[in-house]
Amino acid sequence: STAKKPAPTDHRLREYQQKHSDLAKRIESAEKAAKQASVDYKAQTERKQKEFQEELKQLAERNSQSRDASRKAIEGYRKQQAELHKLMRERRSEVQAQQYAAEKAARDAASKKKKAEAKAAREAAEKKQAQEAAAAKAKREAAAKKKVAAQKAAREAAIRKKAAGVKAARDAAAKKKAAPKKKESKPASKKFGKDTKKKKSSFPRK
Repeated sequence: STAKKPAPTDHRLREYQQKHSDLAKRIESAEKAAKQASVDYKAQTERKQKEFQEELKQLAERNSQSRDASRKAIEGYRKQQAELHKLMRERRSEVQAQQYAAEKAARDAASKKKKAEAKAAREAAEKKQAQEAAAAKAKREAAAKKKVAAQKAAREAAIRKKAAGVKAARDAAAKKKAAPKKKESKPASKKFGKDTKKKKSSFPRK
């Protein structure tokens, strides 16, 4: 009876042993899995670190390239700004020069116009004065010519009148001197003699 008593205990012991063995295997398997997980983690960590380092390197390179590109862009923009600033100064100087030239041209044109207007007014006044002087001179000359012509006409009329008077007097004197000669002229006496003869012949002879 004493040999039969541990049988259940042994059976349980075997179960315990079996469970213990199973647990040991599980522990071993878990330990192996843990080791493998650790190895895998380490490998993954190393790989990730390498990848991360590579990414970091790439990021650093990209960042450096980006900084270089930004620096070059900034330098280009600043260069463009300097060129634009220079062009702006030059253009501002050109605009100021153009404005000064335009203002000077306007002043010169106004001064020239004013001088031309003054000259035109002066010339117009001189022309008007000359025209008035010429008109007055022409009027005086016309009056003088008219006076001279009137005097000449008067002289000529007086001369003609005097000549006519002299001629009339001469003609009258000539007529007066010629009148007695006609009465004593021979033809008249002849005629008178003929008449007397006729008158005498008209009487009967004794």
